[in-house]
Amino acid sequence: MPDQPFSVFFFRRALIALLPAIFFLRLLSVPATASTLSDQLGISLFDAREKAPEISAPDLSGRILHLSDYRGKVVLLNFWATWCDPCKKEIPSLISLGKKLSGRPFVVVSVAMDRRLAHIPPFVRKLGIDYPVLEGRRGEVDSRYFGLGLPQSYVILPDGTLVGRVIGGREWDSPAFVNYFRSLTGGRRASGQKGGSL
Repeated sequence: MPDQPFSVFFFRRALIALLPAIFFLRLLSVPATASTLSDQLGISLFDAREKAPEISAPDLSGRILHLSDYRGKVVLLNFWATWCDPCKKEIPSLISLGKKLSGRPFVVVSVAMDRRLAHIPPFVRKLGIDYPVLEGRRGEVDSRYFGLGLPQSYVILPDGTLVGRVIGGREWDSPAFVNYFRSLTGGRRASGQKGGSL
């Protein structure tokens, strides 16, 4: 019989038995080192290389635009709303990203999901948004884009293939993102032809 009380003896034995499990759980709680650039940037890649579902919606001038109008360019498709704080926070970096990739086959296309459409134009003017803004509630937006909150962004290749999705706001004009999108454009400068409806 051990010298210490039985309850203390039992507790120590149980703790020793649990140590391997505790160590394993601690390993699970430590974030894994990102192995790819997409991991580092928080882009969830799609397994199936399918085409991005079509979007057809009016811009702020009332002109109907389609996502497929931008074929030939890498598209960063961004869903947002004027009431969404993380959306507001990332918009300046989206504007800056577009400027840093000026002259390349790249475009930011945004879909505002506000129910109160009157809020969108003054907000766009106030923030100086210079990329296409579609009114999602007045158009046809495939339901597969919904259900994961705002902001939500999709990376689309020039042939319309979905690369991956980003949930939540990002610093889009960071050197890592700029280099990522430059790599998707193949380092090419855009030709004299304007793709889509820009």
